Amino acid sequence: MPTVSSSTLAGMFLQIGIVLIWLIAVFVYARKRERIGMKPVLVGAAVFLLFSQVLEKLLHVYMLQLNPASAALLQNGWMYAVYGALAAGIFEELGRYVGLRWWLKRRRSFSDGIAFGLGHGGFEALLIGVVGGIQSVVMALMYNAGTLQQSLGGKLPAEAADALVRQLTGTPLSSFLLAGFERIPAMLLHVALSLLVLQGVRASRFRYVGYAIAVHALVDFFPALYQKQMLSLAAVEVILLAAGIGSLLYIRHVKRTYGSAWNERPAD
Repeated sequence: MPTVSSSTLAGMFLQIGIVLIWLIAVFVYARKRERIGMKPVLVGAAVFLLFSQVLEKLLHVYMLQLNPASAALLQNGWMYAVYGALAAGIFEELGRYVGLRWWLKRRRSFSDGIAFGLGHGGFEALLIGVVGGIQSVVMALMYNAGTLQQSLGGKLPAEAADALVRQLTGTPLSSFLLAGFERIPAMLLHVALSLLVLQGVRASRFRYVGYAIAVHALVDFFPALYQKQMLSLAAVEVILLAAGIGSLLYIRHVKRTYGSAWNERPAD
């Protein structure tokens, strides 16, 4: 029986470390350089939790499990990628709009937009990179000790259990490193999209939310194709890197163009 190698375990720990170091570094930098406040950070995190992890997940349960017609349709890889990308874009960007429009009426400066995006993207990074990494480590150690199957106790279908074992024993160290580093462009994208929606909120132009949905869906379309084994991991990482660079350039553009003007508090 194959076991989880020491290099794979090392990769899991490295993923966790990379994400934690990045989160600490970016928050310390933003706190000192942009003087971000904690309220927008917490609102951004709450928006991600409510709109992505609760409302969007409820839709997925219905579309992928409870509705036989949609579940059958979404077996097609292209349809699945389009649906997943649009669902993520619509829920998260509408959530951003709600948070910035109604929950942060008096907190709409450039630094507030940065803080909101860091809260949103930071919470996602914690869930995916840190919590997910810790879960992988625990399951890997249990599997090597021979207690994982007993712990599952038939809770997973045989096919799902086999897929979990293949993932634990067959994922190379490099994949965990990429999973850690990809949180960097992902967080930059969340900050850029937050500033884009904030720009629309400040100008009372809802079409900016549409722009954000389109950008978000376009970026998420490619990882969804990878989930269906229709695109290579290398291609996805290159696309995410390009999205991160574009996001960084947009953040710098917004700061140069609107940074000082946005420091004036808008009327409710």
